Amino acid sequence: MRNYSTPLVSPWRRVLESNALGKIDRIIWFENEALVVSGNGRRVRTIRYTEGLELWELAPPVIHEPKHSHIIKNHRDSGTIHILSDDLLWSVSSYGEMLWSVELPSKSTLKNLFLLSTSQFVVVISLDSNINQLIFTYHEKVHGTKTSSKSIRWSLDLNETKKSCTTANDIFLCSIKNHLSIYNSPASNSIQSTTDDIVPEQLTFSDSIENYKVIYETNTNILVLVTLINNDKVLYKFFRQQQATSSDNSNWEYIQLEIFTKYPNSVYSVAMEKGNLILIQAYATEQKLNFQKYTVNERSIVLSRTYAVELPELMGDIEYLQYHSNNSPLATLRMNDGSLVVIKFGEHGAELILHRDESLSAIVSAEAFDLSLSIGQMRIEEEFGGTGMLSMFIRRITTQTSQLISFVLKIVDFIIHRHKNQDFMEKQAALVRDEFNLNKILVVVTSVGKVFGILTQSGNILWKQFYNDFTPFDNFNQPSVPLFNIRTAAHYTHQPLASIYSQNTQIKTFNPYTGDNVANLCTTLPYQIRRVFVSSQIDEEFKKVLLLIDKKNKVHTFPSVPLIRALGTTTPTYIYLFDKTEQAFNGYHLTVNDNEQTSTDLQEVWRVVFKNEDVVNIHTRLSTDRVHSNGIVLGDRSVLYKYVNPNLIAVVTEGVDYQKVPFVNLYLVDTVTGSIKLARTHKKVKPPVHVILAENWLLYTYYNQRYRRYEAVSAALFEGYTQYNFSSFSSFDPIVPMTETKAYILPYGVTAIQVTTTEKGITAKDIIMATPNGMLIEIPWMFIDPRRPLDMTQMDREEGLIMYTPELMINYEYVINYYQFVYNIRSIHTMATGLESTSAVFAYGLDLFYTRVFPSRLFDQLKDDFDFMFIGWATIAFVVGSYFARRFASNYTTKKAWK
Repeated sequence: MRNYSTPLVSPWRRVLESNALGKIDRIIWFENEALVVSGNGRRVRTIRYTEGLELWELAPPVIHEPKHSHIIKNHRDSGTIHILSDDLLWSVSSYGEMLWSVELPSKSTLKNLFLLSTSQFVVVISLDSNINQLIFTYHEKVHGTKTSSKSIRWSLDLNETKKSCTTANDIFLCSIKNHLSIYNSPASNSIQSTTDDIVPEQLTFSDSIENYKVIYETNTNILVLVTLINNDKVLYKFFRQQQATSSDNSNWEYIQLEIFTKYPNSVYSVAMEKGNLILIQAYATEQKLNFQKYTVNERSIVLSRTYAVELPELMGDIEYLQYHSNNSPLATLRMNDGSLVVIKFGEHGAELILHRDESLSAIVSAEAFDLSLSIGQMRIEEEFGGTGMLSMFIRRITTQTSQLISFVLKIVDFIIHRHKNQDFMEKQAALVRDEFNLNKILVVVTSVGKVFGILTQSGNILWKQFYNDFTPFDNFNQPSVPLFNIRTAAHYTHQPLASIYSQNTQIKTFNPYTGDNVANLCTTLPYQIRRVFVSSQIDEEFKKVLLLIDKKNKVHTFPSVPLIRALGTTTPTYIYLFDKTEQAFNGYHLTVNDNEQTSTDLQEVWRVVFKNEDVVNIHTRLSTDRVHSNGIVLGDRSVLYKYVNPNLIAVVTEGVDYQKVPFVNLYLVDTVTGSIKLARTHKKVKPPVHVILAENWLLYTYYNQRYRRYEAVSAALFEGYTQYNFSSFSSFDPIVPMTETKAYILPYGVTAIQVTTTEKGITAKDIIMATPNGMLIEIPWMFIDPRRPLDMTQMDREEGLIMYTPELMINYEYVINYYQFVYNIRSIHTMATGLESTSAVFAYGLDLFYTRVFPSRLFDQLKDDFDFMFIGWATIAFVVGSYFARRFASNYTTKKAWK
């Protein structure tokens, strides 16, 4: 399934690295190539954008990972690019040659922030926080040799300087309150003089500056747009007093231009069109895009044309605008909902020619919903109603009569309107639950607040919903949106419901089949949400009750019901919370009295603090995890009982020990008692650590820096050969679990892992692993079982174990996406179907992929190539043969009796 909503033929595609190296810093467009700088100045590559061919790639001579970069294009030599990457300054030509590189002085108080380009020099602007000075250091463009430096007094700190300052050509701009300071670089022939100070000019405004942006810059012209706190916008045009030569760096003049500023969320783009400088102003109102086209003269600006385009759906405001001036002028826009929109301008107006939902590449939550029952399936439920024998008989006859009438009308309609209604009937049939519940609706939530309903059978998008003011939670530096199935389609008299929660206290409840909001269940809470739990109880309308924990550790319910009703019991309920500032887990119990209604305080019962290490992730078992058997039958027919604790969570931490060696720890913590059931330490290991917690076992992967390879560790917990309590489990039982552990070497890297799940848990579990090279691999659990023996015995063979080998060999038959490679997969969602042998897999990241897997083969269904015709004719032949054989046997028996 592709990650766009409208068909688009892409002639080529290049996927960059998924780590920091793939983060694009800047793209500089040339006539036929695009120069791409990524990874904070660590990679420079040129791509021919007609066919996507990478012409060359360069990397600077650095061994550290830079945290800041600044890239400029030399306006006097358009084929030269200067890159500042932390303490390294280097110059690259557009044909792939590293011209020179210079290592800058490095100290903790000196930060290199910006670059300027004059006629002869590259100027590095640094901030020395120790002496509160801004330093301008000059390097020759030819060889990078340092010639001189100048400094000025500076009052802003590092973060304020990064936020409020920028560069344009050879001008340094900085905003402080309602002033815009303009620092013009000294002339190239006077920089040797240490008395030549850099004196700024200041533009003063009536209100404080919210932000400003350089929207156009060339060797002779610069356009700067200033936005004030009151949403007023001021446009300034900078131009040189005289044409600059190679030996002269002339000063700049500036004038203010009047633009249309009625709408505060306007964005701007500038391009040359037929020798004129054109400014495009765009703003969105509801589902409409409006454009103002200006012609920028030498000292004035003139409105020349206006356009308006209707959008197919609500997309929010405009985030980015780029105007392309050619034979057919185009405007490329990125909207708040992550959509990519292309508008074509013509003599008769503007039209929408492309709309892609790029937010599908930023999915943060996914949940599968069963399709609704058909009308016939619903009537089956009504068929067996009634109280007495006569009423039951009448109800059944009436229901079956109505079903017969509906069937006849459907046949008549198909005969009369065969071609007209065929598409509609096929679409309606696709939205009805199939016999084995294989097809579902995937509800996915993106980081920008856009929600999609996707049909798994075809990958078509059924509906879209955009929440413009929706803010995701920050889950260990990753966006996260809790998505809950509030009411399923089983209660066909009520519509199914799903809810999502945002960090800005908003709850949105909608129908997962249509995307329509439920007005009385969409609200803004008067408190900040800290954690959300799903209760096992439902209200009078079959809606699941959610427990909301606020910042003050008070418990609330949604929908609002008495708390005792939400918990369903008066015995203590245990929950846990994580305090990120103190790196501590706190366990609480909640006891409800009959007079308590919707809110109460939590009482702390345990606390676990991780010192000298930081918690980087928390993993829980899947809500659909099913345990079919409580034990494993060994080769001697004895039983080894599993330690199945539903209260366990896996906690991953990282840190550096006293020998400066990095390490990663993994703990299994019981959230009821706070006890640690398993602890593992790995030194010289690099995150991320991908974890699966299911049944009584644990699997996690990491990168071993010492041996430079990816490894996986599996661990299984057992009670022993006798079970402490066969009827129920309690975290307070004095059970010390036995642990079996094995480590394996993986042939590929890992970007995401997940375990298959089925409806009853009878089928064997497989591991779905996503790799950086675009493969999804299905690994049977028997290959990573921690009980694999070093020396095989007869009992091991009876049990079905295989001998342990550290290398985990992957057969290409285990690749479930075949040649359809999917890249930068961040997460995998598995779901059960109506067939016990079948599990559905949905992988999402940059690409989307959906398929079905069969961990224990097709033991409960016929194969697709099953010969129904042969079986049918064979059955008929046997029936006919049995009839004639019976007849012959009867005649033979009669004749024999008369003899």
